[in-house]
Amino acid sequence: MDAAYARLGRTSADFWDRRAKSFHRATRDGTRDPFYTLVAGHAGPRTTVLDVGAGTGRFSVVLAPLAERVIAVEPNGSMLGILREELAERRIHTVEVHQARWEECEDIQADIVVASHVLYPIEDAAGFLHRLDAATRRRCFVSMRGLHLDALTDRFWRHFHGEPRRLPPTYVDAMAVLEELGILADVTVLATPQSFRYPDLDTATDEFAEQLILPDDAAPRAELQLLLSDWLIPTDDGFRPPLEEMPVGVLSWGPESRIPRDYVELTR
Repeated sequence: MDAAYARLGRTSADFWDRRAKSFHRATRDGTRDPFYTLVAGHAGPRTTVLDVGAGTGRFSVVLAPLAERVIAVEPNGSMLGILREELAERRIHTVEVHQARWEECEDIQADIVVASHVLYPIEDAAGFLHRLDAATRRRCFVSMRGLHLDALTDRFWRHFHGEPRRLPPTYVDAMAVLEELGILADVTVLATPQSFRYPDLDTATDEFAEQLILPDDAAPRAELQLLLSDWLIPTDDGFRPPLEEMPVGVLSWGPESRIPRDYVELTR
C-alpha cells in the first residue's frame, strides 16, 4: 500500500484527509454498533473513558452522556475537525480532544479505555497494546475484524495492481500479542452490521478508488465502476457490499487479566 501511495505522490495520512467526511457519514451513529453496547455497560457518571483513535467521534460522542469525562485521542486533523463540529452541534462539553498519535501520549489514564479498529496499520502492535494496558484502570476494550473488506475486494486490487493485497491482522493476531505480553483477554465475537453503504455508483466508485489507491483518472474510474456494478448489491437506498454483517472480535481485559510476572518468566 505504501508503494501504491508513493506512485501517486500520496501518503496514508492523505487517505483519511480525503475520506473523513464519507467515513463520518457511514459511522456517525455509534449506538448501532454492538461494540457500543458492550462498552456502555461499564460506563457510569463517575467513570472516565479514553477513546484511542477516536476518528470523527463514533464512540466518543455517544459515550460522553454516560461518563463523567471522555478523552479522545486522534492524530488526523480532518477527522478531529468533524469530531469538534459534532460536539458543538450536540452541545457536548465533557469530551477532551487531543490531536496526537497514541504512541506519543504520556501520562493519560482512564477507567475505561477503548480502541476500535485502530490496530491494523500499527507496526509496533505490542508497544501499542502495552500502552493501552498501562492507561487502563478498570477495563480495556480493543475491537478488530475477523474478516476484512480488503479480503472481499482483493480481486479488484489484483486487477489494478497485478499482485495480491496484504491483508490486515485480525483480532486473533492481537489476542496472541496480548498473551505474549502476559495478558489473558476475554474475547467476544460480534456480528456487526456492515456500515459501508453507497447512495449511488458514483459515490461507491469514489470510495473504492480511495481504498484501492487508484489515480484520479477517468479511465480507471470507469473501469472500476463497471466492476462494482456487477459486485455491489442494490438496496432500497443505494448499494452495499455482498456481506450484510462482518464478524468483529472484542478483546477486553482488566488488572485481574494480567498473568503474574513470575509465571511468565518461568514459562519462557
